[in-house]
Amino acid sequence: MVAGRDVNFKKVTAVNNSLFIPIIILWGLVVVAIIALVWMETDFAESQKGFYLLPWIALAGTCVLAPSVYLSYKGKFDLFHPLVFAAWSYVFPAFVLGGVIIAFGWVNPYFLTFIEDPQYNLPLTLVYVGIGFIGLTVGFFLPVGRFFAETLEPRLPKWDWKPVQVWLPGLLLLLIGVGFNVLGFVQGLLGFQRNVDVNIYDGLLFFLIPILTMGTVLLWLGIFSTEQRNGIYYIILVVLILFLPLRMAVIGSRGSLVIGLLPIAMAFVYSGRRIKWRMTAVLAVFGVLAIFIGVVYGTTFRNIKGSEARMDAGDYFGQVAATINYLSDEDPIRIFEQSAQALAERIDNLSSLGVVVANYEKLAPYEESYGLKDNIVNDLYTSFIPRFIWNDKPSTSDARAYSDLYFNFSENSFAISPFGDLLRNFGPIGVPLGMLMLGAYLRFIYSALIDT
Repeated sequence: MVAGRDVNFKKVTAVNNSLFIPIIILWGLVVVAIIALVWMETDFAESQKGFYLLPWIALAGTCVLAPSVYLSYKGKFDLFHPLVFAAWSYVFPAFVLGGVIIAFGWVNPYFLTFIEDPQYNLPLTLVYVGIGFIGLTVGFFLPVGRFFAETLEPRLPKWDWKPVQVWLPGLLLLLIGVGFNVLGFVQGLLGFQRNVDVNIYDGLLFFLIPILTMGTVLLWLGIFSTEQRNGIYYIILVVLILFLPLRMAVIGSRGSLVIGLLPIAMAFVYSGRRIKWRMTAVLAVFGVLAIFIGVVYGTTFRNIKGSEARMDAGDYFGQVAATINYLSDEDPIRIFEQSAQALAERIDNLSSLGVVVANYEKLAPYEESYGLKDNIVNDLYTSFIPRFIWNDKPSTSDARAYSDLYFNFSENSFAISPFGDLLRNFGPIGVPLGMLMLGAYLRFIYSALIDT
């Protein structure tokens, strides 16, 4: 912990209750923008066909948001609390807002035709999401994770760093992370490209790429905690800010910019700064802008590049330049409409999960031939064995095989959710029980590193 401000964790979390509002504002503005742009092209009478989903969406939304409301009521709301972060960054937008998008017919993916009896299977999908998140919540609040964390915590180092002490290690982590990210880009593990050939060090390299994020968080903690602003402070600040557009340009993902802002938000929250209403409004506005700018750039970049084919670094960055030129010349209204449609399609994960719910029993006999049978258990023990030790180990988390079997299209990686994976592997009972175990594991990590 960087000790720039003497603020204990309880005070920080109490102050952070005000951050519950910008999260609601952020996703509310996103929904309003999508509605405004897509509504003009939607037949209202046609969209009423999906209104049967609305009560089930409300039920799932209540289950997902209940822990955040409870923590806010208790004065313990934390933007990066596992239950809160999981809700606002993934589950709520993907399945609750995604459900609204499907209910109003704002997107119509081809694989909706793979869902037999959608009036039964889509509400059932929302029920699985709701009970899965309840399982996650119950697992988190069980005393098991807390007990193991309190047992481990006395053995953990108790560092108390001043901001001036984190510049050098933070910069070293940043530089090492940049090196691994460059290697990941060259190997096709990073950016909008696909690595067809699996090399023996790819798995290890994939797990080392996040070192860049670790260095970023440490340096931003130093930025927000320091009270002495000298030359090194401003140099590091400029470098960190430049990383945001550079990362977005290289990765070419719609969510790359908002993901790049998350370490900044986390460092700001845990630096102990007092968060006022003006700052909550600024966070909400920056969040919305990051989402839309990322979607505009990512959608355009992928459309211009056309596929995930590997190419030389020079040609790849040529696509970046072509994307910027296109965005500067094209009609802004047209770009905004296309991007809003792409955002709606990207947010929706309900339809893809609905395909799994509708077909997992029927397709279960074919999963072994695709290397998907019992993937959770198999991946659990094989993932920790490096490929340079076990060169012939089976592939783990093969999203292409999953996409080929369930969506009849192997050229894309469709969303794989924990709810769908648990359902495929263990059946309906596996969803709440598996999420309960995940909740206990998250409580262990959170209690050991934050709560204690």
